[in-house]
Amino acid sequence: MARRPHVLLDALLVGPQPTGVGRSILELTAALAASDRGCDFTVLATEAGPFAEVSGADGWRVRLCPGAAGGTLRKAMFTQIQVPRLVTELGATILHSLQFIAPLRPRRPSIVTVHDLAWQDYPGLLETTREWYYRVMVGPSLGRAARILTNSTSTAGDVMRLHPGTRGKVVVTPFGTPSWVWKQDRDLPGRPADDEGYFLFVGTLEPRKNLDNLLAAYADFLAASAVRSGGGPAPDLLLVGARGWRDGELRTRIRDLQATGKLKVRDYCGPEALWGLYRGARALLFPSLHEGFGFPILEAMAAGCPVLTSARGAMLEVGGDAVLAVDPDSRADLTAAILLLATDSGLCRRLSERGLARAPRWTWAETAARTAETYLQVAGETGP
Repeated sequence: MARRPHVLLDALLVGPQPTGVGRSILELTAALAASDRGCDFTVLATEAGPFAEVSGADGWRVRLCPGAAGGTLRKAMFTQIQVPRLVTELGATILHSLQFIAPLRPRRPSIVTVHDLAWQDYPGLLETTREWYYRVMVGPSLGRAARILTNSTSTAGDVMRLHPGTRGKVVVTPFGTPSWVWKQDRDLPGRPADDEGYFLFVGTLEPRKNLDNLLAAYADFLAASAVRSGGGPAPDLLLVGARGWRDGELRTRIRDLQATGKLKVRDYCGPEALWGLYRGARALLFPSLHEGFGFPILEAMAAGCPVLTSARGAMLEVGGDAVLAVDPDSRADLTAAILLLATDSGLCRRLSERGLARAPRWTWAETAARTAETYLQVAGETGP
């Protein structure tokens, strides 16, 4: 009987309160563990809690690596030195690095997941240390990989455009709508028809989210609303997300708008609270400069919340005709779109209906199936 491939999953990035990339890793591992994929799995993790769901599944185990916890440089050293040793020690057939970078000498075939390459098209979007690490290591890592998985067709195009040598080994494994939304109370009341509601932003408060332009456009919207005759009170704006980096000017703009009483800020929210916020919002405002995928778009659509997002890349790919798409660089276009959402209830209703129909099409079961198929292909190419 042939030996089952043993896949070592590098999930060292996942922390206690995971956002984008970390959440995608948890979703993928849970979906892979939901049925027999013809492989055995070991997850490398810095703590056990996030992987409790998969640790007891047949053919699954979690190997704790506390030495990898910490900043970018500490994890980089662990990835390049300790992970290859673990590949040998654990008898892995394949190493799947779930966040951009694999060891330069992995000792077995490596698969790398690329979530986005925003830092190449938009220098300065990442913290300096992390951007330097990515610029040095991502290219060689992709060059040595047996396969490169991407979360969207848009990201796949970026990989092949910026790293032409990867053509022929890029596989699109589109992410799914976050599983937590399907566990929520679908009967939770939404926003009453006579309630102006509030605009909602969900995401880390960091440069790539384009918050400077969004807040400037929202301020312009407030000014336009003040002189608009016959209109009700302008919806407030609620920012939900952990504080990011390089946010000095952003914090000043936030304080100025908070002084008007129209802007509110909340930190990290759990699923139940976030679901309630989506259900009560007039619309999600998500005009990022770049996203490899964009979970908040699908979360909002699943909750029946209209979405404004950027007319570029993965955001348009995910949202399709169920979103109001704008040029994120245009303050005037953003202002006009916000005003439209505030005044056109028919548009909001149509976006809500389209979003509710579109969100279920994106499934983690499909992501896991395509990923497992790639494992078996690579294992077949390399032999025992």
